[in-house]
Amino acid sequence: MKLAGFQKRFLAQALAADVDTAALSIPRDNGKSWLGAHILTRCLTPGDPLHQPGKEYVLCAASIEQARIVYRFARAEIEGSGEYHFIDSHTRIGITHKSTNTKLRVMSSNAKTAMGLVGTPIVVADEPGSWEVNGGTLMFDAIQTAQGKPGSKLKAIYIGTLAPAESGWWHDPVDDGTHGSTYVQVLRGRIDKDDEFWWTKWPEIARFNPLTRVDAGFRKKLQEERDGGLKDSRLKARFLFYRLNSPTADEANVPPTVADWKLACPLGDVEGFPMVGIDLGGGRAWSAAVAGWRSGRIEAVAVAPGIPSIEEQEVRDRVPRGTYQKLVDAGVLIQDEGRRVPRVEKLISIIKPWGPEAIICDRFRFNELQDETTIPIYPRVSRWSEAAEDLRALRKMAKDGPMSVGMESRALIQASLGQSRVKNDDQGSFRLVKRDPKNNTGRDDVAAALVLVAGAMDRRPAPRRAYLGAA
Repeated sequence: MKLAGFQKRFLAQALAADVDTAALSIPRDNGKSWLGAHILTRCLTPGDPLHQPGKEYVLCAASIEQARIVYRFARAEIEGSGEYHFIDSHTRIGITHKSTNTKLRVMSSNAKTAMGLVGTPIVVADEPGSWEVNGGTLMFDAIQTAQGKPGSKLKAIYIGTLAPAESGWWHDPVDDGTHGSTYVQVLRGRIDKDDEFWWTKWPEIARFNPLTRVDAGFRKKLQEERDGGLKDSRLKARFLFYRLNSPTADEANVPPTVADWKLACPLGDVEGFPMVGIDLGGGRAWSAAVAGWRSGRIEAVAVAPGIPSIEEQEVRDRVPRGTYQKLVDAGVLIQDEGRRVPRVEKLISIIKPWGPEAIICDRFRFNELQDETTIPIYPRVSRWSEAAEDLRALRKMAKDGPMSVGMESRALIQASLGQSRVKNDDQGSFRLVKRDPKNNTGRDDVAAALVLVAGAMDRRPAPRRAYLGAA
């Protein structure tokens, strides 16, 4: 099997000396596992620029069984030479080049096995969207930590479809794109609001599935799956998700993504007085405020407890190390020093410089806010119907404008929306909920405040125009 054009382009950038993290996201069955095996085969081949004698290279997948797919591609390429020793048991697989003692170690996405990556030149991460939520995050954290160790020249190469993960740590770098020492290459269908059946057109399907040009059987399979999607909405969602790499396929269950407002419109100004949505966290949770101006500009801030420390909160919430600290450094996450529960007055003091026209909050927290400020407060009933109205307003603002998010606030909002899901009821209404209802550490507070302010902005009457009278 020869490298396709998109694979050559990816390798040219991913293997560049100034790139330490590379991500390729494309639909399923387009040679991702084979590409991972190709990279690892080169690592194990003396004389290849990627080969470093005596080093240990790593393949990471959701499970040993998942990794076995890549492993078998690599083994098939080099097995006949007699220069390698292979391990292939139920619980362990690997390859060793006998004369140079260069090894391939295979790991599942369990962060406990990721320690000791010092001195590893390359990690190939196969189908990261299939890694379990907590384990996947912890493994990503372990790889990042290894990259930051003194003397480490670890290059991490992530290859996979965005599904089955709907958001989170794997989606974030793909959405952020190429920057600094990170290279990202994506083939992903975008929903066309003006053409309901855009996804059925073969030129569109072929554009995101490059191997259809050389594989007639693959073409036939995709055509059959497309036809099935026309008859069954569930099959349509699956086709969009896996065959067009489009995570916005099932919009009924996914809140707006960062890609929605990046494409909507340029950043608006801060003229006038904003509406501010507030979500007060219970217990040790964060509290959040989101301001929305008439221009569509959105800014957000959150207040976290000062005890435990930010580093300890990252460990407790099982997020990659440094995630919360970056928000603190950006000035959008404020610690209430010495407090285990963020104070309401701390949040109010932070939003006062915005000059809020009014505050919108959940009606059950109205009294707490009223005691701390003279800013007009409008409590919002949180029934399913009202929640659906506010969420519709947010989706409309994000996709059609005028919603635009300040750069400092973007990471905070993106992270919070990643912890949220849209839950539907039997009457056709819906509301925002935590992605994992059992996870009390899910940081959905900013997302909740964003939904409140979007609904308020949608209901706010247009400003009155001055009456000039007769000439």
